[in-house]
Amino acid sequence: MTKPRSSSSFGVLGWVRRRILPKASKLCALLGLLILGAWVTGRVLTDQYQWSQYLWWIPPIWMIGSAWGLLLMSAALALFARRLGGIFLRPVLLIACIGSTGYLILGVWHMHRVVLPKSIPDDAIRIAHWNQAAKKIDQESFGQWILDEQIDIALIANARWGKDRQILLDALAGYAPLDRERWVNYSYRIKGKPSHFWIQSQALIASRYPMIRTGRVAFGSAKREQVLTHSSSGLGWVMFIEFDLGNDAKISSDEPDPLVVWFVDLPSSPSTFRQKMMRQARQAIEQWDGSGWEIGPHVWEQKTFISKPFPDPDLIIGDFNTLRSSDSLKRIAPDMRDAFEMVGYGRGRSWIPGNKNRLARLPIKLADWHIDLSLVGKDWQTTRYRIENGSDWGSTEHRIQIVDVAEKVPESIPFP
Repeated sequence: MTKPRSSSSFGVLGWVRRRILPKASKLCALLGLLILGAWVTGRVLTDQYQWSQYLWWIPPIWMIGSAWGLLLMSAALALFARRLGGIFLRPVLLIACIGSTGYLILGVWHMHRVVLPKSIPDDAIRIAHWNQAAKKIDQESFGQWILDEQIDIALIANARWGKDRQILLDALAGYAPLDRERWVNYSYRIKGKPSHFWIQSQALIASRYPMIRTGRVAFGSAKREQVLTHSSSGLGWVMFIEFDLGNDAKISSDEPDPLVVWFVDLPSSPSTFRQKMMRQARQAIEQWDGSGWEIGPHVWEQKTFISKPFPDPDLIIGDFNTLRSSDSLKRIAPDMRDAFEMVGYGRGRSWIPGNKNRLARLPIKLADWHIDLSLVGKDWQTTRYRIENGSDWGSTEHRIQIVDVAEKVPESIPFP
């Protein structure tokens, strides 16, 4: 005698459980696998192609979180379905979700370094960079924080023009104070040695070490630069600064070469193909006309360095508007290593776009866009890298990156 079917097996509800839910469960599992496949594709290709660049820029939490959500949804739908759906796809998706999450935590965020921290030597040079993006900042308090943090070199991009820059300069005068005022350039004065301070265009630099010379190249739309004062314009620039390390106790050699830092701020348009942008930057550097500035006995003097090329960098730091580990970075910085990849850990969020919409702010909080980078040359090693929130001094979308670098000690040559 057969068991009578319940009324739920018939009608619309029964049809949905037999026909719709199994297919929906299978579709959710398939979509989850496609999303993870897209994420892996973005990780492998980064911005080698313009189409892969858009996959690369999608935050991993969005992608992996969506895959986990679709896995749970597929399992829930299968629970209520009267036929099997996605029974083979769900285990594959589960393994893919676990593997992707593990790689994100250990391979991208490097969270194992929290319990296995790297020792921090005392002989490192500490360098800080912040793109203020022309926002209103409490410059006096920020300048005091720079000194309290024992920053050796401070690189500030896009500080507001006028009195804001003067306030910041005054706050940083402690790097090399003097009893009388000196001109830094034609617009700003400071009670400090001019060789330790420099302002040009969107860049402001203060250093415990004296600067020797500097030069700058720009590419993109110079017309828009006159209207906009930060990197949301179509203009990008690269500036080199040579620092005289002298006989500093942190440096091993008696007569060290200058520390060459490239200070960069590259265009930020999301539609710009990063490979093309980096080629333009490299071309501008190679075609540098030699115009720059050199420190004289008392003031900076404008020079044309005909016989000297744009010097090779020991450190490239700034707002690249390009994600960490992007393939395009090889165009401007071949054979240089990312400081975060060497010693950093955490989500690495250096840029958090502001949004007044409360619903839009939630996914933005889950996004990791690390576009303010530090790339270190072969003769130097990174000992520490961290990102600091600058909200204590004002509202800005960029965060402060601080990198500690130390000169590599040459290996001793064994006697035969």
